Amino acid sequence: MKVCISPIVIAVLAIAASKAHAQSIVSWGVGLAHDCFVSAKTGRDLRGGVDVCNEALKREKLNQKDLAATYDNRGVMFDALGQVAEAERDFNTSISLQPTLGDPYVNLGSVLIKRRDYQAALDHINKGLELGMSFPHIGYYDRAVAEQLMGRYKEAYYDYKKVLELEPNYTAASERLKDFVVTRVPAGNPS
Repeated sequence: MKVCISPIVIAVLAIAASKAHAQSIVSWGVGLAHDCFVSAKTGRDLRGGVDVCNEALKREKLNQKDLAATYDNRGVMFDALGQVAEAERDFNTSISLQPTLGDPYVNLGSVLIKRRDYQAALDHINKGLELGMSFPHIGYYDRAVAEQLMGRYKEAYYDYKKVLELEPNYTAASERLKDFVVTRVPAGNPS
């Protein structure tokens, strides 16, 4: 048997594009940089969280990894506030400071999905997944969104399934899987 995966409704793709997610990365520091991470992770008081990150960047002596993490975390909050240009800038800064961190690549991919630059988004997300990241289910989810928007339905379907394997209660992936119809076709049947 061959598995055929097709989208139910193409119109849902616009919805999927708005559902790409940026994520925070762990800051090993303490003080304001850690508070910046907590704000990005919880998503509470995003404007206040950006202010905390700004203070951390100005006042604290951070090592290279924590500096990169702080830019990434601030970028997550900018993204959540709809300040895409600022988010993109922070993710690029984070990458330039610590190119071995996977999270800012995936987060930049999320922004690129919103800009409808799907191939660049996919390239960045794949790089982030390859490097490793704090919450891999977010990377697989964003990759699935990019794949779905590019018409790569089979790949998107399996990545949404991977998200649920890693994080069974991730509702966004469960919802996106409703966009697909899976049919089985006999192996010799051309389709």
